[in-house]
Amino acid sequence: MNINEVIKYPILSEKSYQQMAAGIYTFAVDFRTNKSEVKKVVEHIFDVKVGKVNISNIKKKPKKVGKFNGFTNRYKKAIVTLSEGVINIFPEDAEEAPKEKAVKKSEKKEISEAEKKAAAKIAAKAKAKEAKAKEVEVKEAKATELKTETKKEEKVEVKKETENK
Repeated sequence: MNINEVIKYPILSEKSYQQMAAGIYTFAVDFRTNKSEVKKVVEHIFDVKVGKVNISNIKKKPKKVGKFNGFTNRYKKAIVTLSEGVINIFPEDAEEAPKEKAVKKSEKKEISEAEKKAAAKIAAKAKAKEAKAKEVEVKEAKATELKTETKKEEKVEVKKETENK
């Protein structure tokens, strides 16, 4: 069997996360594979020393999605215990080399002209929004002043009418 076909994906659950600290990793493997193939492939791909491999068959389970009935796929689950080394399942969490960090920092400092123009446009739009917001606030303040003035005038007129009667 081809090396790329043996391991399908890592099984990531609460239990498997807890076991990773102890050097035990869980993988979904091809249904036709066996323990010795899994051991060879894990040692070759991840460059670690495998202590033992346990394999179990996971049967298909009935599932219902809306009005459709069906089954999940069957697969084999391989539980690999390492005697030496660590498998890095999440490569983005790995420490970057110092050279790569230096290169990324220098790349961040250099800003192209297009980026500068885009930043200027964004700043201009933000200023325009602020100016519109201020205009709206001023208009609302004037409107409230007019309403209060008209209410005062109406009260004065009502008082005059009541006095005249």
